[in-house]
Amino acid sequence: MDHKGALRAIIATSILLAHVASIGAEAGKAPEVAYRMGSGAALLRGPWERFEGSVAENAMVGAPSRTVAFPLRGMSPAATLTGPATYRMNVRIERGSAPAVRMGLYVPAFSGIDAVFANGQRLFDGSRDPAAMPLLLFDATGAEVSLVLRVGSASPGLEAASFFPSFVVFGDAESVNRERMLLGFATAIQDGFFLLAGLFVFILFLFWKKNLDFLAFSLFLLVAGLYRSLEGGLLFMNLNLGLGRLALETAHSVAVDLQYLALAFFVHTLYRTRIKAPVAAALYAAPLMLAAGTLALPDRLGAFQLAAQACYALFGATALAFFAYLAAKGDKKARWLIPAFLVVPAALAFRRFGPEAIWNAYLVEAAAIAAFGVIVLLMLVKKVASSFESVEELTDYIEAVSRSVHSFIPKEFLENLDKTDLIDLRLGDHAKKEMTIFFSDIRAFTALSERLTVEENFAFINSYLARVVPIIKENGGFVDKYVGDGIMALFPSKRGPDEAIRAAIAMQTKMVEYNGHRAKMGYRAISMGVGVHTGDLMLGVVGVEDRMENTVISDAVNLGARLQAITKAFNIGLAISEQAFKELEDPGSYKYRFIGKVKVKGKAAPVSVFEIFDGLAPDLFERKMKANMFFEQGMLSYYQKDFAGAMYNFKRTLEIIPEDGAAGFYLDNCMNKASL
Repeated sequence: MDHKGALRAIIATSILLAHVASIGAEAGKAPEVAYRMGSGAALLRGPWERFEGSVAENAMVGAPSRTVAFPLRGMSPAATLTGPATYRMNVRIERGSAPAVRMGLYVPAFSGIDAVFANGQRLFDGSRDPAAMPLLLFDATGAEVSLVLRVGSASPGLEAASFFPSFVVFGDAESVNRERMLLGFATAIQDGFFLLAGLFVFILFLFWKKNLDFLAFSLFLLVAGLYRSLEGGLLFMNLNLGLGRLALETAHSVAVDLQYLALAFFVHTLYRTRIKAPVAAALYAAPLMLAAGTLALPDRLGAFQLAAQACYALFGATALAFFAYLAAKGDKKARWLIPAFLVVPAALAFRRFGPEAIWNAYLVEAAAIAAFGVIVLLMLVKKVASSFESVEELTDYIEAVSRSVHSFIPKEFLENLDKTDLIDLRLGDHAKKEMTIFFSDIRAFTALSERLTVEENFAFINSYLARVVPIIKENGGFVDKYVGDGIMALFPSKRGPDEAIRAAIAMQTKMVEYNGHRAKMGYRAISMGVGVHTGDLMLGVVGVEDRMENTVISDAVNLGARLQAITKAFNIGLAISEQAFKELEDPGSYKYRFIGKVKVKGKAAPVSVFEIFDGLAPDLFERKMKANMFFEQGMLSYYQKDFAGAMYNFKRTLEIIPEDGAAGFYLDNCMNKASL
């Protein structure tokens, strides 16, 4: 080879060596991204160079095994451990004329990073600090920062798809710290929401145990809180449980299955009557089998999670179709559940295709689940509110029914049987009491009613009762029953005789006023008679189980009715028995006369009867008082069997009161006896 050929060979070799050297230099230079000061914190996803094994920073001169980017969210977790490995990236800092600045770096501890370097300075050593990785700070003086992350052998690669995806937040110290605090604050809120909402719904269930949907939804919220804490909450961010990455992945997978199980339980409890047993069994079997398989075969975690995703998608689609069908049928719960079940898939789609940001990776899904919880919680609260409204309406209805029934069975009757409510009454309940019995009746009502239509009859009776019944209540009595135009009332207190007589007097006075009103309307006057007796009686419930009635049974009742009949026969207003007369507080406060003794069925001795004048029309009252001396003398002669003297006095009585039935009755008796 001549010297020219040798020269050409040297030049070619030099060019080749230079080219090889340039290739080596390029191979030893890490990928570079730019960061502009003042732009806030940046998410460093890639490109990162990956070197197999724990490579020292000064030894990264060869070609990397590959260039990777960190996934924000994978479709399924990685079950295969791929560490140890070392990752490198250069960040060019665009800061203009700014001097050296304080930079920050943040990577969650569960990413499995053993060490972090910035420009050769060790910022973190996982072997010495097992707690969650703190905010890493360093000073950047140059225009470029070389970042190196080292992953241990017990962790998957940072680029592996996992429930715990890796991310690196880089920027000025203030921005990175703010991002870290906001992320921690957001996760704390989400954890607190699921915990408090779950406890709140569980407390509702404790107060309303018939509603299993409250129990099911509380379990869902609590499991969802555990799921979120494992994935991106406080447990993930701030704690190190001493578990390996695979154990955490397995626990997270089981939490997802339990969340699915709780959701299936919730849907089933909402529609127990519509979801048949085989369908319910399938709902529960799928998550239980997935959870059992995950625990039994953790090395097949990815396969179980793919199966879980398929089951969840099928469950969600079927549930939405089911709710749509129910909503079309008018089911109000389904109208709440349709938007609730649409929120989560919409959030998953947004997370998958939305911005590549930390909040999208860790907060969007949690926010969607929280939104689902809020919608369903509002539905349950609405259910509680509707139930309270229904209870209030039912209470109002029951009160109305109670008032109506009490109109048929007086509360005083219940009180005397020591009962607090109608539902306490039983066939055969009874009590023995001493009371004053009050009977009243309208005179010649049959003749009066024959002139009236059916409607007029009822209108007349109710108009009459509206005037006199309140008087009975005002004087301490209560109506036991109505017998056509007649009234049977009871006065239970010891002052019953006085109360009954005052009521009868007031009713007589009311009749005088009522007759004045009837006269103005062109109607004929009416009169009434009242019989009053005091004695022992039995209050109780008689009949059969499906038709019971309150009643009063005793001789005293029979005598009270007999006294009322005497008022009709003698054409007087008020007759009382000797027993009632004796128990008056002050008999002298009334104007009265003795009208004889009556024989009562079941009694050996006759009963003395007295007429009370008070309450009569003024003209009749004056005539009664004027004739009273003759009537009393006549009664004395009659019982002394001086029938001639008795006839004289009864005739004088009738001269003053021609309508006096008692005087007429005894005059006829005297005439009959005198002729014998």
